[in-house]
Amino acid sequence: MPATIITDRVLVTDHSHWEVFLKPQELIDGGVTDVILKAGSGLTIDSSFQKNGTNVANFSKYLRLHAYWWDDPLVSGNVQADFAAQALKKSGLPVLSLWGDMEQWWADWNKWMAARMGKLPWSGVPVFKPWALDSHCKSFAEALTKVWPVTGLYTGRGYITTYAPSMKSWLGSYKIWFASYGRQPSVATKMTWQELKSNWLPEYDPIFKDTGIVKENIVGHQFTGDRCLLPGGYQDILGLTRKAMDVSVFQRSFMEQLGEVGSVGPIEPPVDNNLPPAGTPYIFLGSHLWVRSLPNETTARLIDSLTKDQRVVVVEIQGDWARLDKPAGWVRLSWLTKL
Repeated sequence: MPATIITDRVLVTDHSHWEVFLKPQELIDGGVTDVILKAGSGLTIDSSFQKNGTNVANFSKYLRLHAYWWDDPLVSGNVQADFAAQALKKSGLPVLSLWGDMEQWWADWNKWMAARMGKLPWSGVPVFKPWALDSHCKSFAEALTKVWPVTGLYTGRGYITTYAPSMKSWLGSYKIWFASYGRQPSVATKMTWQELKSNWLPEYDPIFKDTGIVKENIVGHQFTGDRCLLPGGYQDILGLTRKAMDVSVFQRSFMEQLGEVGSVGPIEPPVDNNLPPAGTPYIFLGSHLWVRSLPNETTARLIDSLTKDQRVVVVEIQGDWARLDKPAGWVRLSWLTKL
């Protein structure tokens, strides 16, 4: 059956430290519009994030930049989210969205590595209890939405149904970047971008049955997993040897509404210059929004927050800042919707 979820799509690649050198122009020539870089995992920043991010940012007129953070269940979800946000801010890179990568089921990295090297049977690798994994993933997802303007979750059906099936009770609240390899080369294959687009683009929808994921929230579909040796990603600093690349398609409207290509730092929603009078009721449609003591983000204290579908009344407007009556404090007016 043809793809019905992500139809008007853009081509997206994701990279980590395994690709030590990127050639953004080759990605652009291949039709890629967005790049998602691994920013880190646990409490460790990916060794290639700053270098690859700077490289991509130099082509910001043509490539939008995003990041993902590998969620390590051995580290507190709240602590990881805070660390990830601070790492992105310190980088100074124009990161438009931050994705929580949820795929780790093992509770011991040393034993997992030993199993990968064939020194230990996979049955000897400890697995998180389903309830513990569910609880951790939920806390990490919730924390992520509080520290970055645009967030989502990367995961796959096998991970959810096998290791934490109760995740389906809350996954429907999040934008999803879904891993589903319904058709890809059987082994790593060298190809051109045109060959990828002619032969391997997904003409099928990812299967999300029993995951709790809402169809309308699937905005990205990763359809290859380390199988396509494409121009743009290399495993040596000279750019001579290609590294098999993960490629996704994303909903065009989702990516394009994140902000203009080349904006610096966390995205800010556009300012509406046709402001309604103070005293107008509004509603907040996002998942979380901090209420601050002052109309700025540098010296203001965080004093409260708004949650999804919360209604407020604006009593004063200063530029893109709005003072609320209850809770009493300031928020970005552009995150509110006039009723």
